Amino acid sequence: MGIRRALVTLAAVLVASVGFAVPASAADYDLRGTAAVEGGPYLPGEPVTVKYTVTNAGTRGVYYSHGIADHVGGTRFWVDSGWGDLGPGGLGASFVPGETREYRLTGHLTGSLDGDSRFRLSVSLLDGVTPPLAPVDVVVPAAAGTTTIGGQAFADADEDGVADPGEALAGVDVRLNGTETRTTDADGRYSFEDLPPGRYDVYPAGAPGGWIVGGGTSVRADGTTPVVEVPLRALRPLSETLHAEVALDKDTYRVGDPAVLTVQLANTGSRVISGVYGACDRGDIGRALDITPAGWGELDYFGPGATIRPGETRTFRVSGTVTERAGRWGVLEQICDFTRDEAYHEGTPQARDTAKILGLDGTSRGRIVTETGEGLAGQPVTATDIDTGQVLTATTDADGNLTIAGPTGRYRLSVAGPWVLVGQQWVYVVSEAMNQNGWVFTRQPG
Repeated sequence: MGIRRALVTLAAVLVASVGFAVPASAADYDLRGTAAVEGGPYLPGEPVTVKYTVTNAGTRGVYYSHGIADHVGGTRFWVDSGWGDLGPGGLGASFVPGETREYRLTGHLTGSLDGDSRFRLSVSLLDGVTPPLAPVDVVVPAAAGTTTIGGQAFADADEDGVADPGEALAGVDVRLNGTETRTTDADGRYSFEDLPPGRYDVYPAGAPGGWIVGGGTSVRADGTTPVVEVPLRALRPLSETLHAEVALDKDTYRVGDPAVLTVQLANTGSRVISGVYGACDRGDIGRALDITPAGWGELDYFGPGATIRPGETRTFRVSGTVTERAGRWGVLEQICDFTRDEAYHEGTPQARDTAKILGLDGTSRGRIVTETGEGLAGQPVTATDIDTGQVLTATTDADGNLTIAGPTGRYRLSVAGPWVLVGQQWVYVVSEAMNQNGWVFTRQPG
């Protein structure tokens, strides 16, 4: 669709260049078309497949032909691909007498919903004389009607996955696409009514009593199901019964060194905890070990997970490698959590350990200002490595700027009394390849 004018121009060029004859009558051709739409109803943007079959039932060949999709009514439809040799590029398709060819057109409804999409597929010779050949009307069913999305929130105290009597959870805030909020009633029920066709994200926004409600659910509402139930299961925080500790095997490393992270998981509850896996550096800061699935072993994220029985403490040895990226920070920092279900990640047990990475130098750039925001000139600053105690010094320039240079790592800043620095008083000295420092500290009387 939207290509007819360009193709007519192309036809004139083709007539002049290849010299095919303009037919005396459209009756000379007998090109027939059929079409079938798979599935439906559809929402705008969803992929739709239309099978367009073209048969030459006549005695005369059809040459240099192109496909056309003309809008007839309702929601508009756009053909994305599938025209093949009927497409606007090239000389077009040819159909010898008796030939049948099928085209699988892929497209989507576009714009606002306005009922079923109705359009006509055809084959055009673009000679300015012959009317469209193999015409067939197509209807793509569009989503219509309204949907109610609702359900029950329940506190699954026995962790059987079923809302048992007495487990209804009132007071849970439930959001729809981040724009509407409902709060579950005494029976744990919530409802969003009379929703037009579309996709909706339903997710909990808070629960009372420390309960953790599972993550959001995406609902496709096309009007075929008037009421869609989305139950919300709540569990106690895993950290109430599962406790974690981690410890690196050395205090210092160099880039490329192997390292072992010892993990201890203790189950102080009364139920078996299974399917537990570990994850570190979820924010991808880059100060953690490179740990392969084999290195994680039983705690591998993609594996079946570990089982810890009531009253049991299990120890796992996780092996990894110190990366250059971590070396640029000068610190190996294992911030790890252990869970059994990402939907209930909130409230999972966490543990942390750090070590020094030696061998790389870097810088940290910043500024010292007064309480009024003016750069403080000529201010001596001392930076002490938190891990090794090494001391670096620098002095601010006329605008209060300074650069601390030395081994990469974490450094605590201090200035000569009677002044103090306000706010976070430590910075990272990092290698130039990743230097993103730009800190500002305020100095005021102590």
